[in-house]
Amino acid sequence: MSDFGRKLLEALIIVFTMEKTVQHFLSALFFLVDIPGIGKPDTGPIFHLSYEVMALLNLILFGAFVLGLVWKIKHAKWALKFVGSLAALDILLEVVFHGFFFITVSVIISTLLIVVIIIYRAR
Repeated sequence: MSDFGRKLLEALIIVFTMEKTVQHFLSALFFLVDIPGIGKPDTGPIFHLSYEVMALLNLILFGAFVLGLVWKIKHAKWALKFVGSLAALDILLEVVFHGFFFITVSVIISTLLIVVIIIYRAR
């Protein structure tokens, strides 16, 4: 793989991880603060957890993705495994809360993140 290809994949990993951090921070915020015109996020039909619990779960994922992002930027060897595992957990939690065929932007970005990590590690 060319140096350009490697740098492009690294940039995509960083951008997708940044998107996951923003998404989970905003989800937590929207669970806690009622913003007119936006409303509360959908918690899904399967589990009925309080908005505070859902905010806490999103803040935990936010913090974990921030750590993964920092470790990736610092070139920690296991950062890709950590971020990839978080992305897989994010997909799993979406399936658990919403059902198997509930495809969201969150699921798409997590899937793209995993695919890019697989391609990067296969180089």
